[in-house]
Amino acid sequence: MYTAFPCYNHFTEALTLLHAEEITLFRHLGLLPMRLRRSLQGKLVLLILLVAIIPLLTLGYVLYNKSSHTINEQFGRYGENTVSQLQVQIDSTLAQMKYTVEDILSYLLDPNFTVLHEEIPTTYLGFKEEQQLEQYIEAHKTLDTKGIFILTKSGYYYGERIANTNLVEESPWFGEERTGYLFSIYEPKQYSGTSNIPGEKVIGLLFRIHNQVGALEDARVLIEVKADKLLDMFQEYERDTGAFLNITDQGRVLYQTAKPYSKRDNDVVWTKQSEETDWKIEVRTPHSQFYQSSLLIRTFTFTAVSLSILLAFVLSYFSSMRFLSRIKKMKDSIRDVSLGRLHTRIAVDSEDEIGRLGRSFNHMVVQLQDLFGEVKRVERQKKEAELRALHHQINPHLLINTLASIQWKARIAGNSEVQQMILHLTKVLDGNLNYTRELVTLREELDVIHHYMNLQEYRFGHVFTYRIDPGDIPLEEVRIPRMTLQPLVENIFFHAFEDGEGMIEIKVRQQGTAIRLSVCDDGKGMDPAAAGDLLAEQGEETDGRKKRSIGIYNVDQRIKLHFGDKYGLDVESEPGKGTCIGIMLPKEET
Repeated sequence: MYTAFPCYNHFTEALTLLHAEEITLFRHLGLLPMRLRRSLQGKLVLLILLVAIIPLLTLGYVLYNKSSHTINEQFGRYGENTVSQLQVQIDSTLAQMKYTVEDILSYLLDPNFTVLHEEIPTTYLGFKEEQQLEQYIEAHKTLDTKGIFILTKSGYYYGERIANTNLVEESPWFGEERTGYLFSIYEPKQYSGTSNIPGEKVIGLLFRIHNQVGALEDARVLIEVKADKLLDMFQEYERDTGAFLNITDQGRVLYQTAKPYSKRDNDVVWTKQSEETDWKIEVRTPHSQFYQSSLLIRTFTFTAVSLSILLAFVLSYFSSMRFLSRIKKMKDSIRDVSLGRLHTRIAVDSEDEIGRLGRSFNHMVVQLQDLFGEVKRVERQKKEAELRALHHQINPHLLINTLASIQWKARIAGNSEVQQMILHLTKVLDGNLNYTRELVTLREELDVIHHYMNLQEYRFGHVFTYRIDPGDIPLEEVRIPRMTLQPLVENIFFHAFEDGEGMIEIKVRQQGTAIRLSVCDDGKGMDPAAAGDLLAEQGEETDGRKKRSIGIYNVDQRIKLHFGDKYGLDVESEPGKGTCIGIMLPKEET
């Protein structure tokens, strides 16, 4: 027959109650199925998974966003640059053709040049002049030149005699009335013999001569350059980028990607205007093609995160299995001891925390009966200590309400000075003991300083002056940790002033995107080395300067913890000239 010990009954009941409350919470939230709610291993695995999943998902999301944004931005720049290169290459070809036309025109308009003929020369001199002109034309040809012609309005032309100019004049673009240089890309039909290559395309430049007489009147200069290299460049660009290229001249299509494609509103489009002509270059990349790299990154990220979560699940399951089996054995032993089976022992086979707990449990069982009385005595002392601690705690609301009552009594008694002192003290305590808000507005903090200064006037008299200059800063938009300025001002009275005599000035100014507060005095000051030590972490010394620097150091650390390392305090001081403490704070964006 076993006897149940009261101490262990209470211990077991507490554990049971805690477990029951935990189960009730999960039941109320409806977050877990019943089987999982009653399984410590399931909860442990779920906790490990949550700890692993949240950082993994966050990291995956951040990496995906950053990498996809970078790749899309670089691809966008690449597309813009390649379109610009296409434009430069096109403009370079067209500019060279324009230069050739201008050179031929300068030759034709030379007064020393014999007037063009509109028919076959009938004299030797005319034949010689024609031969000379055609040699001049021939000299302007390059390997890429298909042909250079000067066509008169009668139909007679100068150039290689391998062309049927009637076919040229039948071309729609040939009859356009636009002035200046007219460019087009087309398949020439006027060549014969080996010069007629089916499917070959050229870039044509047509210039109509105006305001001349004779054969030059309404004559045309036609230059045709092989477009093979330019078209190869277009097709190579299309293959590399998967984009669709479209070149138009005032709505007339000069070149279009051979592969059919329907325009969509979400296409990524780059456009460039030729600087040499009216050609408009449009490059259109499908949305799926442009963001293909982002989709690939998303797939890889999702796969990596999924595999990591699966690995975390497997590791957490098997690691928790052995851990919980030992916990279960310990639970069974505790249950046996709670029923009075003091011969129960836990087999200790490890040196970890559970092993040490098992040894402690075994030692506890041996001394259990002797410890009953000790436990009761400790519990009684603990309750007494808690009661004493409660008696020594200060309730801020009780203190403030009591001060308000004293102030009311002083007001009834007609003692206005005591009333004002209590009023200022209440405002200072209300600002410093309001633990519900760690950050307050700068206006509220300066109001607390104003009340603190009034208290110091009652203490020292009117031997010091202070000035608060907020400038044009909206103080409600600046946040500051509670009790930031009061320790700094208090240090001035304790360390910088003699008997409270001196001047304190607080300025608020904007410095870039931050707000800078300056708390300056004209007190004793200190050497720069001592001023630098104020922001250094101090040891255990308790002399006056150490106490002062600990307060300033704590204020600096609180600001850095709230807003980051680029904010905080800096100290400038000079012996005999006072000290100025600067406070950098962020400006709250509206």
